[in-house]
Amino acid sequence: MKKYRILLIILVVYFVVFFCVVGIGNLKRNGHQVTLLIGDNTVWNYNKQKWENITSDTIIDKLGWQEYNVYVNNKYVDDYYMWYDDSKWYAFTQDKDKNKKAVILEGDILAYRSNYDLKVKSFKTETNKNKTYVNQVLTENSISTGTTFTTNNVVKIDIDKDGVIEEFYTISNAFATDNYPTKVFSIVFMVKNGQIYPMYKNITTSEKGSNCKPFIRTVFDIDDDDTHEVLVTCAKYSIQKPEDMLYQLTDEGFKLVISNQ
Repeated sequence: MKKYRILLIILVVYFVVFFCVVGIGNLKRNGHQVTLLIGDNTVWNYNKQKWENITSDTIIDKLGWQEYNVYVNNKYVDDYYMWYDDSKWYAFTQDKDKNKKAVILEGDILAYRSNYDLKVKSFKTETNKNKTYVNQVLTENSISTGTTFTTNNVVKIDIDKDGVIEEFYTISNAFATDNYPTKVFSIVFMVKNGQIYPMYKNITTSEKGSNCKPFIRTVFDIDDDDTHEVLVTCAKYSIQKPEDMLYQLTDEGFKLVISNQ
């Protein structure tokens, strides 16, 4: 009888500890809500661990004249009231008498409203000088390693707080002005401990309509699990709508969480 009591106590303690470690965190995250304004083309809403791509003009209008945390080129600027008109977001300050004054923002804009502390990671985009992993990826995709790049950058950042720096490579030959490649590519991948983790890949013919140049736009912890998600934007030709994609690192590699396409 005594053995059963001890076993029961052990089981109870185990489930209490498990709930404290996992259950409370899940309950907390289940209540998280955030609205993201990405440039002028993308509005996402995150609620109860589910994503929604907002395209309705009626809903977008309701998101206007609310205060957002505003970042430009991945650097926090200030809290502004955002208003959407004529396919563009405008920023305003507001005094105690609710008088609004327009603010000029230049660069890649990201704004958010949330009911929790959304952690945005700072990083620096550098020109990539290491050909090892880039050449490996090109070879695996039957692309010449002698290709001319229009984008060849790297971002170095620890996204999962394990003390190991991950490297994010963005490479492309889209929109070349001095040559006409028969195979146009845009590829994003991560390298950690010498292993390559694919994220985004678009390989086409030289038709401009389907090409784009990718860059790491923002790195932030959307679901509050201490592992940051990566927002990739792929800028398209002329006035076409950029492609915004949110990626999450899982045990199986990167998963596309949501896209505006």
